[in-house]
Amino acid sequence: MFGTFGLPVRAAGLLIGAVLTTAPAFSLSEQYETPPEQDPSVVLDGKELGPGYAVLSPVRSDGFLRIYQLQTDLGVERIEGDGLLKQRLAELKVLVALEGLKNDQSFVDGLKQAAMKPVELVESTVTDPVGTAKSTVSGVGRMFGRLTKGVEAAVSGKGGSAADIAKSITGQARAERELAYELGVDPYTFYKPLSEKLNETASVTTAGNWTVTAITSLLPGGLIVSAARQADNFRTLIVDSTPSELEERTAETFRKAGVSEQTISRVAANPFYTISEKAAIAYQLQAMPSVQDLDLIAAKAADAESRDIAYFQLRRVVLLETYSRTVSGLGQIKEVNGVPIAIRRDGIAAIILPLDMVSWTKTVAQTFSNMNEGLGQLPFPPSGVDFLITGDLTPMTAERLTSFGWEITGNYPMPEGPVH
Repeated sequence: MFGTFGLPVRAAGLLIGAVLTTAPAFSLSEQYETPPEQDPSVVLDGKELGPGYAVLSPVRSDGFLRIYQLQTDLGVERIEGDGLLKQRLAELKVLVALEGLKNDQSFVDGLKQAAMKPVELVESTVTDPVGTAKSTVSGVGRMFGRLTKGVEAAVSGKGGSAADIAKSITGQARAERELAYELGVDPYTFYKPLSEKLNETASVTTAGNWTVTAITSLLPGGLIVSAARQADNFRTLIVDSTPSELEERTAETFRKAGVSEQTISRVAANPFYTISEKAAIAYQLQAMPSVQDLDLIAAKAADAESRDIAYFQLRRVVLLETYSRTVSGLGQIKEVNGVPIAIRRDGIAAIILPLDMVSWTKTVAQTFSNMNEGLGQLPFPPSGVDFLITGDLTPMTAERLTSFGWEITGNYPMPEGPVH
């Protein structure tokens, strides 16, 4: 069961705070509806079945997000939200393709060579990590700094296993990040089967003349993400940065966006985002330099207490930046009863949310009626409200929101890129 904005009840209040607990009696008709159950073939436009997966029927909703049951070889997984489902299906597609590489004998031979090659290096690193690093990187320049940090962490027991150091020395770690990015998946994915497969596949680059390009040339056409879909500077950041470098650059980018040190620390400590997703949030916020009080958005992202909440917040930040750049410029963020809401430079409030299927349940009704009332109580109330979501609304929901005087846009697409 979910609470506000498609968030599970265990996390309700992260976005709304005291809205629901201190809300006045709902003033509109107390007529609510049950969210509809949907056929996955309709929701997913025929993509409910694919190699290695099946989305089971029916697809349910809580009034905010769709709730899926995904059948794979590992069993049935509950996935909350269109965004996380699209991410998982993309990951499964890559996983199946990489598994298919074992049908190519040259690739299999490369794996065998790679499996033998690092053994001596790893053993040497364990027995004499500092000596190995120095002898290996004597002429490498920039990598020297990286390895020094990694070796020091391993020796002190604070991070960086011997295997991690070996992967950095051989270039396997960078190859793994490059391979993942080329295939449109997160190098730091939480999906363990894909993480293990990326690691195994990238290991072949330590043998002979194998490169990421050579690997991808064996994969089915259409699997490689178009370069036009990726910002070159962000791609370089993810691929060329070690995890520690990426974390440092993310923190600095947050600072440039005006985010407080306390919030930066809280985002960094949150375990429900990958480090590349944290970087994405920082860079999206930095891309809105004219918007005041972005710390309110970052702080709400830092509050995420589960994976589905985290991905919701990530998608929301991406949508805010896209809206400000392509629809109407945002001027500031205002907290309305615990909800950070964007105010456009023309004085209109922009409520931009990655919601899947909005139904007029009691929770939905209370959420939006209180939001509407809170906007009216601002010192300078907005001159209007633009309500934009990525999914659908039931007719009853549209009728109720229209009665508030809100302008409604449904099925607004997420921009092309790594966030689904």
